[in-house]
Amino acid sequence: PLSHDEVVSGKGSLVDKMGFLDYPAFYDKVQMLKVLYGFQVGSPGRPLMFMGGEIAQGREWGYQRSVDWHEGEEELRGKVCTWVSDLMGVYGYHKPLHAGDDEPHGAESVGIQRTFEWTEVENKEACVVSFVRHWEDERPVLVTCNFSAKEYSNYALGVPFRGTWKVLLNSNDWRYGGTGSGPGNHSELLTTTDGRWGWPACLWFDIPAHSCIMMLAPEDFKASKTEGDAKCAEDFDAPKD
Repeated sequence: PLSHDEVVSGKGSLVDKMGFLDYPAFYDKVQMLKVLYGFQVGSPGRPLMFMGGEIAQGREWGYQRSVDWHEGEEELRGKVCTWVSDLMGVYGYHKPLHAGDDEPHGAESVGIQRTFEWTEVENKEACVVSFVRHWEDERPVLVTCNFSAKEYSNYALGVPFRGTWKVLLNSNDWRYGGTGSGPGNHSELLTTTDGRWGWPACLWFDIPAHSCIMMLAPEDFKASKTEGDAKCAEDFDAPKD
């Protein structure tokens, strides 16, 4: 949780924590802050944000004064607020993002399936992480975060389901004060069967610097997983040259 304790007693504001003094530029700090919010909302556990965080308040919070609400009237900060609003809308509407928070890794003894699955976690050079949130028969949600200042073109990301994935949110969209690169909100991406060993399907797309992208799994994700598992087994059993 990004609680009161994170923004008092000389710790600075959340946007200040995205860099040191005047580096990087304020715009880049804001982009990193949006990734942090996206990662928090996508990860297991209830998201918590203290007042002022939704407008990227510049000063740390003080109990003797009001939140600097006037900063929210600035264009960029207003778009951060829009990002937070849309994030929470997606979080509340899509059950995989919240319904299984108490047992993200499952509890087989009581018949609870896991609701969290890493898909990209070891690429420390790129600083990209990705995971899928599941809940019963609901369409899973893929969350991809790029914590680096580098944009990756045609990045190959392994996913558990074949078919057409729909982009729910891209923090780099113009709507949120981004540059507009990467797949736009409501766009669709079709998987391929090659690109990442060990996964039944692969998505190829541009990942903007300092960005968080959320996607919705194909409507027929159950059937596509069965087909994909069979394809993985076939590839694994195939004779090697």
